[in-house]
Amino acid sequence: MYLERVKAKGKTYLYVRKYCVRPNYSNNTKTVFRFGRIEKALKQLYSWQLGDKLPNELVKEGCTRQDIADWINTLETGIHKTGRSFAEQTDIFEYLG
Repeated sequence: MYLERVKAKGKTYLYVRKYCVRPNYSNNTKTVFRFGRIEKALKQLYSWQLGDKLPNELVKEGCTRQDIADWINTLETGIHKTGRSFAEQTDIFEYLG
């Protein structure tokens, strides 16, 4: 599973996606969870890290607390755990204000 950002109408949205093989589809990714706008996503991730219950969609896909920590780290540093850039990273702390 990995994070993906999508910009639309000047807003940034965050999704959790995973690779999967789907016959008759050209796109072999599946959206596991939709956070909504990035500022909402950060607040949710921080609350899940502190102990709030994870959504059923993420639990069903095998998401762990370590995944949550990795995603927070990705948003804070702008670099995925694989070393790839997280595309046009902005200062996430401006959303927490």
